[in-house]
Amino acid sequence: EAEAAAAAAAAEAAAAEAARIEAEQAKKAAAANPFGGLFGGFGGFGAPSAPAAKPAAKAATSEVEVDEKELRQLMMKSQRDEIKGYSLAGGKSAVPSKAPPKPAAQPRAPAPISGVKITQIRRGDGINYPQPGDVCTVHYVGKLRATKQVFDSSIKRGPPFTFQVGTGQVIRGWDEGVLQMSLGEKAQLVISPEFGYGATGQGPIPPNA
Repeated sequence: EAEAAAAAAAAEAAAAEAARIEAEQAKKAAAANPFGGLFGGFGGFGAPSAPAAKPAAKAATSEVEVDEKELRQLMMKSQRDEIKGYSLAGGKSAVPSKAPPKPAAQPRAPAPISGVKITQIRRGDGINYPQPGDVCTVHYVGKLRATKQVFDSSIKRGPPFTFQVGTGQVIRGWDEGVLQMSLGEKAQLVISPEFGYGATGQGPIPPNA
């Protein structure tokens, strides 16, 4: 009986030691994974992984990628031999096609001269000035400065007057004065006798007018 009691006590002690060791191991495991005992490590799925990074959005662009074969077909359908940076004959070009040159502005009007005084009434475009030999179309009213008498008027007749400026078809005052006016301009020209009809006059225009 004594031996049986001793064996039972030893067995209980061994069981208690085993229980202590198991408890310590369980404690250590709980410390390493505080959710393991309650959720079983999130049901066996492990720690949640970081969300996958979304692919970078492609930069917006207004251009459409077209391969060379498609480009040539489109150009032939539209009956175009060349577009910016590409021609059917030479293919792609590293140098973009140049913009058409801007039209050169007409030269400025010549400097005023002593025989004609110009008073601008309405501005012209300030760019297009006639050059000697150009054909000009104008309306005019001719008056004697001393008496204000009208001796000629294209407006009264109806159609405008057309002449070749700078070639002597009209009095010198007109040749010199109209060259100083830009397209659309309206002005008063006071012309000296030397640039008008001189010492002899003409018709209703007296000498030295």
